[in-house]
Amino acid sequence: MSDFQHKAPEFKTIDKIDFLPVEKTALDNEVPVYTLRAGSQDVTKIDIQFPAGAVQAGIPLVASTTANLMQEGTEEKTSMQISEMVDFYGAYLNSQTYHHQTIFTVLCLTRYLPEMLKLVHEIITRPAFPEHEYDLYLKKKKEEFIFEGEKVKTIAARQFGETIFGADHPYGRQLKEEHFEKISPGQIRSFHKIHYRPELAKIFVAGQPGDQLQSLLNKYFGKGPADQTNDQEMVPPVNPASEKFIHIQKAGAMQTALRIGRPLFNNHHPDFIPLQVLNTILGGYFGSRLMTSVREEKGLTYGIGSFIMPLKHSGVWGISSEVAGESRDQAIEAIFEEFDKLRSTAVPENELQMVKNYMMGEMLRNFDGPFSTADIYRSLQEYGMEFEFYQKMVDYIREVSADDIRKTAEKYLRREDFRVVAAGM
Repeated sequence: MSDFQHKAPEFKTIDKIDFLPVEKTALDNEVPVYTLRAGSQDVTKIDIQFPAGAVQAGIPLVASTTANLMQEGTEEKTSMQISEMVDFYGAYLNSQTYHHQTIFTVLCLTRYLPEMLKLVHEIITRPAFPEHEYDLYLKKKKEEFIFEGEKVKTIAARQFGETIFGADHPYGRQLKEEHFEKISPGQIRSFHKIHYRPELAKIFVAGQPGDQLQSLLNKYFGKGPADQTNDQEMVPPVNPASEKFIHIQKAGAMQTALRIGRPLFNNHHPDFIPLQVLNTILGGYFGSRLMTSVREEKGLTYGIGSFIMPLKHSGVWGISSEVAGESRDQAIEAIFEEFDKLRSTAVPENELQMVKNYMMGEMLRNFDGPFSTADIYRSLQEYGMEFEFYQKMVDYIREVSADDIRKTAEKYLRREDFRVVAAGM
């Protein structure tokens, strides 16, 4: 056996991430195009983003219903014909609606880009919104909504959004059963007409799109006037619930779903990166404090985790778990005890180093490949940021000390700043 087979791989610390270069161009009507050329296969993913999210819609269901029904038939093709065409080219076509935008994604072999971009353009600009598809879609969504609403984790999650941001805030406004009766085909058509003009798009490309990319995009999305609209959205300040503990009883439930959290800020705030490290220690990976204490030592749950979610105009820090009903109060106290420990006692050096290594590894994994890298870049663009944000994160993780973490915890892990939502027993 050679010496090579006896040697462990060399351990190296990460100093920087080699980000893929981003080509920034614009179509004839000034629609921005961001291209990351990489990969060994002639495959291309294109995300076409429109300012057509839940915030713009104002009421739940309108934005997502519009996007989904756009793929259920155009002025020239039925839903079946669209599906058959996507299958014929071995492509992937989907839409996803978020708070501030809807994104249409097409993934296909590069040689089929002309055909798929023509189809996507037709879906975006000439949807038919067939009445029978509208009725079927709403019926299915309502059934799913009612079915999911019986689960304690869904009840807690829906109430959590209202509790953190306020029931009338765009980030806290929740879908209700009554909204299925209020929505109309006219609202869908009007929302589409206002928010899906080609000149409003932002386009993100990843893979090996070839030399004809710009001309193809210009052909389908470069026509018409440049966008002259004001992109400033009127989003009010968050208005958290005054109650610090909300219990929703669910008859017959064997478990209680917990959501504990507080309003936060987005990634422009100077404390956002320090909180990423603190959150990882608290509940952001399998070896976290919450997993060790609440799951392994006390046996109160099968799983628990914490997360930080930045939003364009706000953010939230949350903890989620499901516990046996009789263990609810014990679990809540166990979570708050971990807050107190992080506020009062420095994290041991071996634990801190393990978290640093984990976070560095996760960042490298997230940037593995052009498609995932393009997704990250698109998210950064929502906040007007570049890849340098992640280099700042690398630099901070390398240098952060246990005392830095304790000071951050002292500032942000105060029990009185968090609200608790419990649904179940």
